[in-house]
Amino acid sequence: MSHPSPGQSGAPQPAAGSAYSPGGPYPQPNVLGKHPVPGQRRNRGVLIGIVIAVVFAIAGLVIFGIVAKSTGAGGFTWGLVFAFVPVIPVIALYLWLDRYEPEPTKYIVFALCWGAFIATLAAIFINTEVSHRLAETGVGGDRSAVFVAPPVEEFAKGSVILLLALVRRKEFDGIIDGLVYAGMVGVGFAFTENILYYGRVFNTLSEEAGSDAGLRGAFALFIIRGVISPFAHPLFTSFTAIGIGVAIRHRSTVVRYLAPVVGYLAAVLAHAAWNASASWAGGGGFILAYLCLMVPLFICLVVFALVMRSREGQMIASRLYDYVRFGWLVPQDVPLIATLRGRKALRQNARRYGSQAEVAAKAFQHNATELAYLRDKIVRQVIGPEALETEKSLLDELRQRRPSVPFPPMPAFAQAAPQYAGAPLPPGAPMGPGGAVPGPGGVPGGVPGGVPGGQGPYPRPQDGYPPAQSGYPSGQSGHAAGQPSYPPGPPGQQGPPGGYGPYPPPQ
Repeated sequence: MSHPSPGQSGAPQPAAGSAYSPGGPYPQPNVLGKHPVPGQRRNRGVLIGIVIAVVFAIAGLVIFGIVAKSTGAGGFTWGLVFAFVPVIPVIALYLWLDRYEPEPTKYIVFALCWGAFIATLAAIFINTEVSHRLAETGVGGDRSAVFVAPPVEEFAKGSVILLLALVRRKEFDGIIDGLVYAGMVGVGFAFTENILYYGRVFNTLSEEAGSDAGLRGAFALFIIRGVISPFAHPLFTSFTAIGIGVAIRHRSTVVRYLAPVVGYLAAVLAHAAWNASASWAGGGGFILAYLCLMVPLFICLVVFALVMRSREGQMIASRLYDYVRFGWLVPQDVPLIATLRGRKALRQNARRYGSQAEVAAKAFQHNATELAYLRDKIVRQVIGPEALETEKSLLDELRQRRPSVPFPPMPAFAQAAPQYAGAPLPPGAPMGPGGAVPGPGGVPGGVPGGVPGGQGPYPRPQDGYPPAQSGYPSGQSGHAAGQPSYPPGPPGQQGPPGGYGPYPPPQ
């Protein structure tokens, strides 16, 4: 095998004054940099998953051991059966709410296990200890249900939502994500707590009047906790989740710190009022609190969640139309991503072409939805400039996946596509200087300025991607020497400093 000589271009040459002799060997550059190779990332993720699973398993064995000791074998068995009944329907309802960008299964399971094992274990130790201390002082241990249990339990449940919001700060998109995690942690907490309550009733009544009486008593309690009020714990924790969701989407430092605190205090207050109603007016206050507190709160939360999901779809459509303007999508694509009816229609049409087409359609919708959420964070200035690389990557994936998606004919959706300034003109329409569509705030030789709700004008499609390291700096209008520039948009439509905007498609 022949080797290139030092004068040939195939061999690296030492710099002038180098200590290395001509002809090599020369040190190879570190092409990997400081980042771990994919295998290392994967192994680290597996190790973290194993550690979390072991911690949850130990906590589960401890809490179930405590519950079984308090209820007896028969009480634990029947309590487990009754507690499990509402779990699946409640989880299904929360997953139905999160249909635009479903949360990863591993985080859903993490929130469930946190509520069932970690939060309950912490709550049972603290509540029991404080109750004993209050009883010793003569204040009355029963007051811990009103003044101790609510702040302890809501902190134990809400902490996992805050943890997930911090760990997944790039993917945690706001209130809907917070409500889903609140539902999961609340369901998990209620599951373990209900085993304890059902089991205690069964065990106590069985010792007094036989197992049939114990079963009837456990069933009566199941009607109250599992049928009439299965959403109690998720409902209380939802206040904390809403506060965290507001903080995630807001730029103000005051709001970002204050909103979770206000949400937590609201959760504690609602929880304390609910617990107090059980002993108020000889137990009759429970019915009054249920009708005047729980039912209105639950109805308001349902309406609020549905409104927020509707606004979520409107936001997705608005941000995707930014990319329609620059040719990454066509207007008919947006309703197939931003409306639940359109998403279903695209998947049903793809299913007729086989499983691979259906997978491609789902991946396309997921990719475009992530892009819309990222775009919204860029516009709100709640994410750093590193989002530009993520945006470029998502756009590349979108372009690669789109040709494999069988799009259905959707004339009704196409007609419903809104008209906006700077939309692609029909064939034969007059074009601006430089081949750009004229629009308000546009610049000669450029493209229309001021994406609605976004930033100023962007380079023409044929200019390709700007350098990743330079971002989108503000510049002078037009294009100088064939290089794209990024002047600010019209007054009132300015985006963040640096003018983040959708990348133009390469030609």
